Amino acid sequence: MNPVTAGTARVKTIREYVEAGTLSLDDLKGALQLAMRLEFSTIPPYLCAQWSVKRDPDRVEGVVHEVVSQEMSHFALAGNLLAAIGGRPSIGHADFVPDYPIDELPGGIPQELPVDLKPLRKDQLAVFMQIETPEFPPVAFRADRTPATIGAFYNTIIMTFQTLCPEIDPEAHAVDLPSSHRIENVADAIEVIDRIKSEGEGVQDSPDQPSGEERGSFAHYYLFKELWLQKRLVKVGGKWSFSGAHIDLPDVYDFRHSLAEPNPSAEFNRTFSQLLIDLESCWTSGAPPNVAAMFQLQILGRDLIKRGIRPEFRWDDGTS
Repeated sequence: MNPVTAGTARVKTIREYVEAGTLSLDDLKGALQLAMRLEFSTIPPYLCAQWSVKRDPDRVEGVVHEVVSQEMSHFALAGNLLAAIGGRPSIGHADFVPDYPIDELPGGIPQELPVDLKPLRKDQLAVFMQIETPEFPPVAFRADRTPATIGAFYNTIIMTFQTLCPEIDPEAHAVDLPSSHRIENVADAIEVIDRIKSEGEGVQDSPDQPSGEERGSFAHYYLFKELWLQKRLVKVGGKWSFSGAHIDLPDVYDFRHSLAEPNPSAEFNRTFSQLLIDLESCWTSGAPPNVAAMFQLQILGRDLIKRGIRPEFRWDDGTS
């Protein structure tokens, strides 16, 4: 695969970073910017699934909310790491936003099932499991490509921190997260990457057997697989088994892309774009996160879905 481009900047693929081994400081910054794009790309599909929930007897929405909250944290943590080594997170522009549906995740990761913005049904849960399959790939890389996984990508970043020992600025602007402390040294940076791996796509478990001892330690794949199979994971004979209590999937609102004029998603898109601009300023100028805009985006998104309209998550900064 040829490197893709974002604007005029050349963007390397995950395979290129993994094959390079220990990265230069510039490439480490590029890898962390790619990590931000990768983690962010899952958020709109997960949010649309969460917002689509109507009647929910088994509190499935809470599971999706947990996953999307962690993905938001991973996105922010990657930005914090990038800022801590002197980089500048760049998210407040059209090139950062995926154009759904996509058949590749950022970094050149092919998807057999297209990643789109759809209600929370079993077919969409299959897409989510594909994204989150332990120690990637969710589908095999094509024969002409050197295998490279999300886990290997994050391991390359860890190895680079260990070998390069980049200078860490403990006073760098960061998004404060309740479950994370400031990055003050290389050990803190490695701890952050390990957290992203263990909670998300970088775990090295079997698709049928998580390694954690407690339910709270399950990576995203297993949370989605419980919903897809509609069975809780329980311990049987010392091993985890998808044979627990039945899970009723929720009733959901159906929604589709709208061609109506004026665009019913216009206000949503403007709010979304401004939110990304404001988030970028958290790292560049130390501004606090615009929490009000986050809640407003949720209100607008849920309203669109209840009206049968797909939130677009398209860039609109009001200049076009």
